[in-house]
Amino acid sequence: MKVLPDLSQLSHAQKDEWIVRLWPLIGQVQELVARVDAMQKVIDDLQGRLALNSKNSSKPPSSDGLNKPAPKSLRVAGQRPTGGQKGHPGSTLCQVAQADEVITHEVPEQCQACQRKLDYAFLGETRQVFDLPTLRFKVTEHRAMQAICTCGQVHNGKFPAGVNAMVQYGPQALAAMVHLNQNHAVPLQRTATLLKDFFDLKFRGSETRVSV
Repeated sequence: MKVLPDLSQLSHAQKDEWIVRLWPLIGQVQELVARVDAMQKVIDDLQGRLALNSKNSSKPPSSDGLNKPAPKSLRVAGQRPTGGQKGHPGSTLCQVAQADEVITHEVPEQCQACQRKLDYAFLGETRQVFDLPTLRFKVTEHRAMQAICTCGQVHNGKFPAGVNAMVQYGPQALAAMVHLNQNHAVPLQRTATLLKDFFDLKFRGSETRVSV
């Protein structure tokens, strides 16, 4: 950590040099303070919206999410047996005609009974497994090129709209957070946990609140 120099020992030229160095930082600090104020307003607004329910606002009880009482069934016991009804067609998994991946399990080279070589094998049975693919976030790196003309003019490549920071979350990641939090009433911390579990995408708590 650098120690502040003794100002009484500095010459006027040295003081002027320090002023020239520090002056641009004043604008940056003011900009950062404005950003923090704007983010705090977003946080306060989101916390206020999350605290609203049918008891302290005009929201209908159906909007209370997991906090609303469990509905009571109006069905009279004994009218119909539980489970699938007689004559109702089943809805189980069925094999598809074309699988996305085929793994062949070969037979041994020799007969397990007489040890003779097995020269020919045919398809005996097929089984299909329906599963979800492994999901993970994708990082896209944007590189702005630079060229300097012989006259001294500097030319910089332009980043696309929306790419404003050195590191940031993309629109699809933010849309997933908003969808879980707003449409499904999933708390912000649990939303971040779900994205970490499903996509290995880490969100810190403060970033989660501000991004939404």
